[in-house]
Amino acid sequence: MNVLITPGKLSGTILIPPSKSQIHRAVIAASLAKGKSVISNVAYNDDVLATIGAMEKIGVKMIRNNQQLIINGVGRVVFSDDNIIDCNESGSTLRFILPLFSLSRQKIVFVGKPGLIRRPLAIYEDMFRQMNLSLVPNERGFIMNGALPPGVYELPGNISSQFISGLMFALPLLKGDSVIRLTTVLESEEYVTMTVSMLKQFGVEIAVNGNEYLIRGGQTYTPANFTVEGDFSQMTAFAAAGLMSGEVQCKNIHYDETQADRRILDFGRRMGGVVEETDQGYVFRKSNLIGATFDVSQCPDLTPAVALMGAVAEGITVIENAGRLKYKESNRLLSISETLKALGADVEVGEDNLVIRGKPWLEGGPVDSFNDHRIVMMAAIASSRCQRPVLVKNVEAITKSYPDFFVDFARIGGNFTLIEG
Repeated sequence: MNVLITPGKLSGTILIPPSKSQIHRAVIAASLAKGKSVISNVAYNDDVLATIGAMEKIGVKMIRNNQQLIINGVGRVVFSDDNIIDCNESGSTLRFILPLFSLSRQKIVFVGKPGLIRRPLAIYEDMFRQMNLSLVPNERGFIMNGALPPGVYELPGNISSQFISGLMFALPLLKGDSVIRLTTVLESEEYVTMTVSMLKQFGVEIAVNGNEYLIRGGQTYTPANFTVEGDFSQMTAFAAAGLMSGEVQCKNIHYDETQADRRILDFGRRMGGVVEETDQGYVFRKSNLIGATFDVSQCPDLTPAVALMGAVAEGITVIENAGRLKYKESNRLLSISETLKALGADVEVGEDNLVIRGKPWLEGGPVDSFNDHRIVMMAAIASSRCQRPVLVKNVEAITKSYPDFFVDFARIGGNFTLIEG
């Protein structure tokens, strides 16, 4: 499916969808708590559905009720006959549940789309190998045999915080105590903080001591009710729309210390953008944007929106410490730069950075999505500063995180036509 977008002003009001990152964590924690939990303000994108489907494989019963998810957890990790887990293209799902599902001591087969299988999993592979456990890749996914024991786990903090979170879900259920020790500076630290906070909501305690996480064994998840916050990651595209094009009011979202992408507020203001907080969310007003330098090591998902704003800002925008973008749904260093260049922007890509020389208007034209939901959103918002229509190819990737994106895009004035093919 392709989308042809006619350039025009974007302004209006939308409700920001709930945080995908929080939903993943809440679904897993509630599934491990024996009894009934209620998760409110839930949206069902492809990634969330992958996590729901995975937890249902261990006998968890879930009832979807509008924006509410009722979870009857099981309190243990045991599979029946069906040991094939389809993670679709959700890296969060795979990295979160792999250590957890090892506790079943059964052979588990993880499958997914090619884009998922290509994403780095070496940390778990090395960890399993050192413990004489089996994690064997094949063309469709991974086959796992064996259970992780309690102990000291040393791993780098600059690859993906999801490996740390995955261990945090599993290690409290073991009989002995464990330690997660980081060997490098932790990037995306707030995502680990979000996991620690979510576990506490469901009765599991993890102590933080410098670069170590101390995890007492023999803990039990307990049922809880949890309301998911609005998603700063999904708001970033609309923040860019408001600052570049017209006033956009984003509701259903409030400041949340555990969401790394809350930095979009600061980043927008540093570029000279007018960002106002309201009792319902935030308002982003069209501003004369000025280039600036940004470190995205703690918030790599902001890069598409910030790069787009830099493309139409006065002066030069530099995005630094962006190496982890290579391991997203696409190699985002390349997909961001190639997409913006195709639209007429002046972009240079380095080993872990982007340098963007702004201009008042972009040209427009055809671009590919690179099968990446954030590239779809970036290209759609870019149309507001293009001189001719933008054709975004293969937009199905948007269902990964934000299936209603184009519905909300239309609410703020997006004028587009869906084209089969």
